[in-house]
Amino acid sequence: MTEFTECDVLVVGAGLAGLACAQRLVDRGRDVIVLESADRVGGRVTSDDVDGFIVDRGFQVLNPAYPSLAEVVPVGRLGLRPFPRAIAVRRTDGLSTLKAPTRDPFALAGDLSSGLVTLGSAGLGAFFARAAAVDEPYRRAFDVARFTGPLRDEVVEPFLAGVICEDQGATSSRFVSWLLRLFAQGTPGVPARGMRALPELLARGLDVRLNTPVTEVASGTVRTDGGAFAARSVVLAAGPGCAHLAPSASVEWHGTRTFWFACDAAPASDARIHVDGRRTGPVTTTCVTSLAAPSYAPDGRHLVPALTLTERGVASEQDVRSHLAEIYGVPTDGWEVVAVHDLPHTVPAVRPPYDTGRRVERRDDRTLICGDLMGNASTEGALASGLAAADAILA
Repeated sequence: MTEFTECDVLVVGAGLAGLACAQRLVDRGRDVIVLESADRVGGRVTSDDVDGFIVDRGFQVLNPAYPSLAEVVPVGRLGLRPFPRAIAVRRTDGLSTLKAPTRDPFALAGDLSSGLVTLGSAGLGAFFARAAAVDEPYRRAFDVARFTGPLRDEVVEPFLAGVICEDQGATSSRFVSWLLRLFAQGTPGVPARGMRALPELLARGLDVRLNTPVTEVASGTVRTDGGAFAARSVVLAAGPGCAHLAPSASVEWHGTRTFWFACDAAPASDARIHVDGRRTGPVTTTCVTSLAAPSYAPDGRHLVPALTLTERGVASEQDVRSHLAEIYGVPTDGWEVVAVHDLPHTVPAVRPPYDTGRRVERRDDRTLICGDLMGNASTEGALASGLAAADAILA
């Protein structure tokens, strides 16, 4: 006869959604067990220590403007190290910088003189208005709103490609509008200990069983190789590995390959995000992370990530080095490769129509599915979905 470990709620998956769900339920007095197949919490949000460097699993940033973030952790305990509110753009005639006038009104004069802001830039406002009324592929929405010129071609679209991990313009315009507004509101950064700091803080006080892959979920019972569990409710905090447990959780994913390079001399004066407005090489986004968070590199060294999109093809190390040399205007031949991350499931695709109200899906009367694949492919999407799953159980 099978013996079951019993609890009020079983959460399958210790990514951000699962941890947020479990934390809220425990705070409300529920007995919760979290089962995680990996040897650490965080799912796709984690970090590694490599030869004195902290390398996040792919190029990640954390925006403190995410509404759910303050609900789940004391943000001050993350030790966020902000990036400058500016973007460096490699153009055919040199490197230009666009600053955010929302925080620095004096930046407007520099933005106007950069040549990146033109009459066609006014269409960005029309895009926000259109996205509120009509959801469509964001590139089409840009066209209809007559958002044209170098601000779109050399700044916004290259920057967006690094956020949504696609550059075909197929992502929901409503979702893109939401993302751009949040970037205007908050100053993204990275925790001093790496992105792993967020899930580790979320997991404090929770009963998380690591190295426990789930083989079957059936109406309140969960089976693993090490034993069986029974609960009144089960939450599948569905990541890319949960499709066999929840077929409806199978979605389209965008993939990336991220190179992490170490160098002795920083190729930039600060940690501002760099993009290539010419779009001539494989690198979508890069920066000198160690200039924002010195803890990411040993003393006297610097850490430079380079994000590439696999939908363009798998980028080679030499092509990435050559492109970085163009973007920063410095030789990169002597840079050391610290890590390379191939992530076929970096973020779920968000196609129109984007359902802003969809946060949780019910598989059966005792099983819920949550995660960023519910439509909002972001850290906020994962946290909000996990909280919504907890609220559904509490209700």
